[in-house]
Amino acid sequence: MNRLVAYAVLLVACGGPVTDPLVGIDASPDAPDGAAFDAGPDADPTLGGPCTDDGQCDDQIACTHDSCDQTLLRCRNVPDDTLCDDGVYCNGKEVCKKSGCAPGPVVACSTGDACDIDSCVEAQKTCTQTLRDVDGDGDGDDHCAGGHDCDDANPAVSSLHSEICNNGVDDNCNGQVDEQPCVVAQNATCNAALPIAAPGTYGLSTVGAPKSFSASCSVSNPPAAHDVVAAVTVPAGPNVDLDVWAEGTSGETAVAIFSACNQPASELACGPSFGASATRARARGVAPGTYFVVVTSSIESSVELSVDFLSPTPRAANEDCASDAAIATNTPTTVSLIDAAKDLPDACGAQTGELTYAITLAQPSDVRVYGSTLRGSGTPVLGLRAPSCTGASDELRCRNGPSLPLFARGLQGSYVLTVAGTSLIDASVLVETSPPTTAPADQSCATSPSATIGGAMNFDLSNHEDSIQDGCFAGGPTASYDVALANPSDVLVVGRFPQTEIGAVSFDAPGCTSSDRLLCGSSSTPVRVSQRAVPAGDYRVVVSDENGLQGTLTTLVRDTVPATQVTSGDNCFNVVDIPSTGGFFYGDTTGMTADFDESCDYGGVSAGGASDQILRLVLAQSQRVVLDMNGSTYSTILSLRQGATCPGTELVGACNFAFSGPRSFLDEELTAGTYYIVIDGYDLAKGPWDLDVRVIAP
Repeated sequence: MNRLVAYAVLLVACGGPVTDPLVGIDASPDAPDGAAFDAGPDADPTLGGPCTDDGQCDDQIACTHDSCDQTLLRCRNVPDDTLCDDGVYCNGKEVCKKSGCAPGPVVACSTGDACDIDSCVEAQKTCTQTLRDVDGDGDGDDHCAGGHDCDDANPAVSSLHSEICNNGVDDNCNGQVDEQPCVVAQNATCNAALPIAAPGTYGLSTVGAPKSFSASCSVSNPPAAHDVVAAVTVPAGPNVDLDVWAEGTSGETAVAIFSACNQPASELACGPSFGASATRARARGVAPGTYFVVVTSSIESSVELSVDFLSPTPRAANEDCASDAAIATNTPTTVSLIDAAKDLPDACGAQTGELTYAITLAQPSDVRVYGSTLRGSGTPVLGLRAPSCTGASDELRCRNGPSLPLFARGLQGSYVLTVAGTSLIDASVLVETSPPTTAPADQSCATSPSATIGGAMNFDLSNHEDSIQDGCFAGGPTASYDVALANPSDVLVVGRFPQTEIGAVSFDAPGCTSSDRLLCGSSSTPVRVSQRAVPAGDYRVVVSDENGLQGTLTTLVRDTVPATQVTSGDNCFNVVDIPSTGGFFYGDTTGMTADFDESCDYGGVSAGGASDQILRLVLAQSQRVVLDMNGSTYSTILSLRQGATCPGTELVGACNFAFSGPRSFLDEELTAGTYYIVIDGYDLAKGPWDLDVRVIAP
């Protein structure tokens, strides 16, 4: 059961009239708990006892629409499965039963094809099929369509590999053995290690190299990786720090330093890839002698190996908040992320360990912290923490990447700055302080201005902090707007951001913490969230983005309406009419015929495309019409047409397809006339769908 429905149940339990909760439902002793609504084979299962007004018909089941049928003077309690939606895709669509909301069938992603690895991906709200790849080398089994791996049990053999000379194996799966051109792996064994006797940058290649060495860190898929090795000789003299950087042209790169070749126990330092193409490792205080540097790449690649002999230094001492180091303000500081442990949780996606720095402010000040990458292929991740600095709740602000600074207003006292990275890097960090400024009203959920209901309003995230930490979009500047609901309502919120941005919209209880977050959506524009039957009360809409830009926010609210099931609309002879005020509709295209071709469908599909359904909307005057398919479970197409006769002609730009997420969406300014809405599927997809139709003033 979703959080909002649970809240509604609590409200009913505390304040609703006490009536029989099973009015209109088969309550015979043999009816199992959780059974679907059933009043016998001949009765209307939605009808209950006598009534004169709606207030007498509350069945204390949050997922029914309760009213008094003034024609029959009997209660009507209509179950509505859509009110049970918990917002989780992979667990399937919930259903309304006599005991309230109950789980429905989980999403079945299996195609029945042994070549498909089927997964339900909650983040994308879709099923995915990945080609079978038993050895994990990135090339599917050649017994499956699209696969070219002729030995799917051996990660050293695939169509992605080079042909190795004189090994008697078809390494590249072209049906030939040891054919020309072929390669001989270079520097792939201890005996063939690249000799290095001086600091400098050296070229290596993992082309044709097997995965031969073991280390405590690696790339994300070690069995399919490639290893080469260099023998680095530290000359006679004092001990040094042996510092190495390895950077591949593509894919992931890891590097490790050993005192003995191919002896894992002799490992001195290891730099994992963290998904990046460049990494580093440093063996501290090593004596003169020969050391072995193993470079691992996720794909065959050229690699630059940079070697340096540095004066010995200990590991950084400022690895926790109790040992934070001083940092100058208004002067750049170089921070080297090498071998720090990851001790602190963070909200902005740091992969490496963090170093800590003390910020002490005698007077109230605005603080901006800028981070940029000097060397490496990752980005800096900055955090500002309370001095106790032990858990996630101590992180006051965070920022990932160089596009905006970490920003906090009116600080005074002691704080801890953490510097980490998405991979191992050298970073430049600049702490700037300035006189305090007043935060705009929309910066806090406690002072949120009212959202514009039923229309668009502008927002501007420049000069905003990430002070609203509801967990929807960590690190981005935020703004909040108040939404007061007098009655249970269907809410749809649409945020529009610049085309190059990733934005986020959340819908929260007034506290705006992660436990207050009811809805969250983040994507390229437009970003939307929706929920039916939101209980009356006070709420906040929170917007955020990556770069602190401007956008518009549309908040649409209507008193909750019963959902209308569409079982017809298979063609123009039984088109389904939508009231001029809109509404909420649901159906299933499975079993319907394929009647209509849509301009945004996959090219090459047969005439008519997927099975579809059609609805009609007649407008007596110009209106803004918003069509939202959030809650649908397949790859949808939504097409809007106009014409005196069905099916009309598709309007320019009014065809939208979506494989995942909240599915298809249209927002159109329409003149008076007759319009047809086609619910279709992309590339022959079909299944259950939801359609929220909002008709509002233009």
